[in-house]
Amino acid sequence: MTVPISRRMRRVLHPLYRTLETRVHPLRYLFIEITRRCNLTCRHCGSDCTTETPFQELTTGEWLAFFDYVSTRFDTRRLMLVLTGGEPLCRPDLPRILEGLRKNRLYWGMVTNGYALTEERLALLNQARLWSVTVSLDGLEESHDWLRGRTGSFQRALASIRLLAASPVPMMDVVTCVNPRNLSELHEVAATLRGAGVRKWRLFSIFPTGRAALDSSLLLSDDQFRGLMTFIAGMRSGQAPEGLDVEYCCEAFLPPHVDRTVREDPYFCRAGICIGSVLCDGSISACPNISRSLIQGNIRTDDFRTVWEKGFSRFRDRTWMRTGECLECTHWSRCQGNSMHLWDDQRGRTARCFHPVFPEN
Repeated sequence: MTVPISRRMRRVLHPLYRTLETRVHPLRYLFIEITRRCNLTCRHCGSDCTTETPFQELTTGEWLAFFDYVSTRFDTRRLMLVLTGGEPLCRPDLPRILEGLRKNRLYWGMVTNGYALTEERLALLNQARLWSVTVSLDGLEESHDWLRGRTGSFQRALASIRLLAASPVPMMDVVTCVNPRNLSELHEVAATLRGAGVRKWRLFSIFPTGRAALDSSLLLSDDQFRGLMTFIAGMRSGQAPEGLDVEYCCEAFLPPHVDRTVREDPYFCRAGICIGSVLCDGSISACPNISRSLIQGNIRTDDFRTVWEKGFSRFRDRTWMRTGECLECTHWSRCQGNSMHLWDDQRGRTARCFHPVFPEN
């Protein structure tokens, strides 16, 4: 496959871009963990969500006040808010929260499992100027329902995907959490998604965090992970159904000779650099699934912009992560200890490293 010159140039210039982005650390994406409630009981859930929440979640008024704050303290033309959870559609006061987003003219998107999405709810989302949406589809019907812990969740997710693909939402994609059970189904999933009108598909591999840390059967072996990378590389080199853009997610560092075959842009964990989050109880963090030991403050007691500008030092200087096998690793300057959400507090190291999985070229 011939790599376009523009893409090659981006990779050559990437170290400079990464240095500048880390130094300036502009807030580009702000995840809003609107609730920890969920209508599914997924085997791999990184947040261990249930139908109830163990946290004292922010009230409607607190979220609305925060949206007012963001609209006055940040350049909202360059900031995307992403509602996540839990399942955002499980938030009882969602219509009022959407009104707060609309009133402040905020760009916003949503991550959803699709189970509760209907034509009526989509109309409500669109009235609030929904900009982007991501839906999960984790294999064919039996595999998806097994992973998501609820019979019928595949059909509901697929119906939502078809509904969204036919809607005026500007950006829409589907993500798949790949595990040993659905690995052999990916070609059929690709055909199903393209038939539903999907144009962008991102694949994740399940990592040992949250519930998945207690169930090793969800994790790909080294051979299976190499097989997943081969599948994605093949899709990107012309095997994908026409019109379907396939890519591996941004979750983990891969050696460069693998990375360039499965991603458009080089690996860069932007957590705490240009990605922040406010968790359901007001805690200020980076990506929502990162260890709570790395929380930087709370919007109930701290000024968010001050925390963003003056905090997050452990995200922007990761030399503290250079321990154990990372000390002598030749990939350190690119990897820097792997994605922050993979940091294992108990072991004092990343939960998984892919350097040994691939031979060097």
